[in-house]
Amino acid sequence: MPKYFGILLALLSEVDSDAFRQEITRLRKGKLHPVHRRTLNLMAKRLDDTPSTLLAGNIPVFIADEVADPLRIIRNLQRWSKTNGLSLEDVTRIDVIAARPELDYLGKYNLFFSGIVLTAPTTPPEGLTKWFETLRNEFTFYHEVGHHVHKHSEGGQIEEQEQEANDYARAMIRKARPILTGIGRCVGWFLKPLLDRLIKWLKTKVRQDHIKSN
Repeated sequence: MPKYFGILLALLSEVDSDAFRQEITRLRKGKLHPVHRRTLNLMAKRLDDTPSTLLAGNIPVFIADEVADPLRIIRNLQRWSKTNGLSLEDVTRIDVIAARPELDYLGKYNLFFSGIVLTAPTTPPEGLTKWFETLRNEFTFYHEVGHHVHKHSEGGQIEEQEQEANDYARAMIRKARPILTGIGRCVGWFLKPLLDRLIKWLKTKVRQDHIKSN
């Protein structure tokens, strides 16, 4: 699987940089699946050791060439990393890769080398889509940091761990966007009776349909 291919290369780069360089050279000469080829090209950036930016003074950020508007991503990450209470201690690196249909995640945390992977579009979003995209990416960033803070296993397959990471992300969103959070709570309080009635109606409808089908 692509994620394990990337993990193995990342581990090799941490253990033996010379062996990592040799393996990158060997793999580049062979035939690879397009997904693995993109992973290889991203990991090969470690050879250049020229990050796009640094977070918290020492955390390198590497952005794939296919990603649209890297300057906006850098500005966002710099701002998000300064959120009060956010803990980036011991994070080794952050990779921003191109979002692809075959990828079933928006972000990943890898416990083995304390690295975070985020995805970003290859074409710049516009209008409201840009705002929603930014908010979603911000939440994903906090979510993956939450996995790091709680030292969760890589993969995000455990429901309890996902809930802890979500709780951490929501706490960071509240600190980073207090006005938006306040508006959301007011709207939620105002619409709660309507939502409660809608949920009750849906449950009744499902129950009636079930009775009819039997």
